[in-house]
Amino acid sequence: MNSSSYLLHSTCPSCGAEIGIHSATAVTAVCGYCHSVLLINQNKLVQSGRHSAVLNDLSPLQIGTTGVWQGKPFTLIGRMQVNYDAGSWNEWHALMHDGSSAWLSEANDRFVFTRLQPAPPDLRALPEFSNLKIGNTFFKYKERRYAVADIRDIQRGQYAAEGELPIPLPQSETARVADCRNGASFITLDYSDGEAQPQVFAGKGIALKSLRLQNTRTPEQIRTRAGHVKGSAKRGKCPNCGGEIRWVSGVADYVVCQYCRSQLDMGEETAQLHATSEMRQHQERHLTIKIGSRARIGNESWWVLGAMVLYEVPVNKVMHDVPLYIQVAEHEETEAETLGWTEYLLYSPKKGFLWLLELENNQWALASTLDDWPTLNRPLEPIDFRKDEIPFLYDYAAHVLYAVGAFYWQVAPGDSMYYVDYGCEQRKLSTTLTQNEQSWSVVSSIPASLVAAWFKDNKNISIKAKPLSADKAVKIVHEHQRLKAKDFTIGNIRKWRLQAFIKPDIDVRTVEFWMVLFIILNLPIFIFIGGLDDNDFGITSLIFHFITYGLLVKIPYWTWGIFEYTDSAKKYNPYLAALIVIIFTWCNYAIYISDKEAGTSTDSHYYGGSGGRWHK
Repeated sequence: MNSSSYLLHSTCPSCGAEIGIHSATAVTAVCGYCHSVLLINQNKLVQSGRHSAVLNDLSPLQIGTTGVWQGKPFTLIGRMQVNYDAGSWNEWHALMHDGSSAWLSEANDRFVFTRLQPAPPDLRALPEFSNLKIGNTFFKYKERRYAVADIRDIQRGQYAAEGELPIPLPQSETARVADCRNGASFITLDYSDGEAQPQVFAGKGIALKSLRLQNTRTPEQIRTRAGHVKGSAKRGKCPNCGGEIRWVSGVADYVVCQYCRSQLDMGEETAQLHATSEMRQHQERHLTIKIGSRARIGNESWWVLGAMVLYEVPVNKVMHDVPLYIQVAEHEETEAETLGWTEYLLYSPKKGFLWLLELENNQWALASTLDDWPTLNRPLEPIDFRKDEIPFLYDYAAHVLYAVGAFYWQVAPGDSMYYVDYGCEQRKLSTTLTQNEQSWSVVSSIPASLVAAWFKDNKNISIKAKPLSADKAVKIVHEHQRLKAKDFTIGNIRKWRLQAFIKPDIDVRTVEFWMVLFIILNLPIFIFIGGLDDNDFGITSLIFHFITYGLLVKIPYWTWGIFEYTDSAKKYNPYLAALIVIIFTWCNYAIYISDKEAGTSTDSHYYGGSGGRWHK
């Protein structure tokens, strides 16, 4: 932005630095040099006696970033940063082209654009903060009902700011904020001014690429300010046991040492000991995929940042009041706590985060957190566009046994989660609940051969499956990444179930597939003749089987008019294999019919009569 766009041009009363004010609604400004918090009073800058400096983070956003939201241009002119024990988030002040204000919230790699709404005529329609409960609260606001997605009751928060804000910087260390969602709609209830009269900010979750951003921070600017590029791999020593720890800077704030299980805060370049849990007790559990490994998915590299090992526990140990419409089966107190799984957090600087789930018996799945929630009929009851309930699968609960590596939120052994899954086994719409947060994800079952393809270049990782071909691997991942909550309709779920039934995961580019198919197609002939007998047909058929197998093993493929031979599955031609199977199956049946007709005319005592095997 240039100086011609300033509404107020003045100097900082504290240090004398030049300050320009862009927004007519700004009431607070922070000097970019001495970090003094200044009040704007009658076109003058007045010292407030406070100082504020935001923490060095690695956000791609900055003061002066421009973009377009809902067809309207905007410019980021200020930021308020809230830091508390469990993490932090940014509230960016966006000046719209018409001079109005909006907020772009940034937390855990999720972004939400909202505007302050007029106070509703009946404030009693909004729940009080003390009555909010994850998984249960469901209230109406402007003809739409909302479920609570996140509750933050911060007692020792710290507020920092830069640029221009349309509000005073809060004096109090306390904050009471609740995020609520239903479908693509999003509202934030801010109870800072009183529990019974929250301010309402409404908008929707967005992906940064949809905002057509300009003037974002470059890698060089990030290096200059923070010392490293977002997404760069870092190494260090655990301050508790001295073991090597790895994390991705600017992405994960918390790391769990894989040796001593110490929880480390990586917010400021150097690992600081946050808490120490029991030493090495669960270290013997072997992870299939090592922290720091790289997966190659298409043309993108993904880093394995962290891994959580979870074990299932009875639901009533985590959720004491499961809604009746969810608790379809009784959960026993004595349920064995042995079923477990591992969740790997993968990160790509261009694509963001992806969860890889390792289940029992070499079963795998992919999971992605949704920006847009499903449309809800109740807090835990999604419906499709026809308002039909999405089929319920099951609910279950889990505790974190241990976690290693880095995460974008604070995770610790003993953390509890409650899950409810909908859809079908192949594609699930899943919600995860903790005491203060709820999220929705899409989950896709994937073959072990896909995981083997991702890590085939890593000699330290062994997946018990033959790597899938590169094109098919990319296709499966793209199908998952395109999956949204709105895709979970009754019709699509039926289609996914049918596809799994009639199209199992069979590779048609293998000799085994076509040989089994050839045997199945020719099986009736062997049944008819009872195998090898005194005629010559059984021997002829057996010879055809050997010839067919030989051709399928060394199958030719056509290239530039020349037949070549290959054993490579990548070059295997299934169309030519199908042609070979059809030709030799036809030959078998033709010879059998010919022999049968000849036998009828010359050896009628064998085929005909009551003593024969077959009647004409």
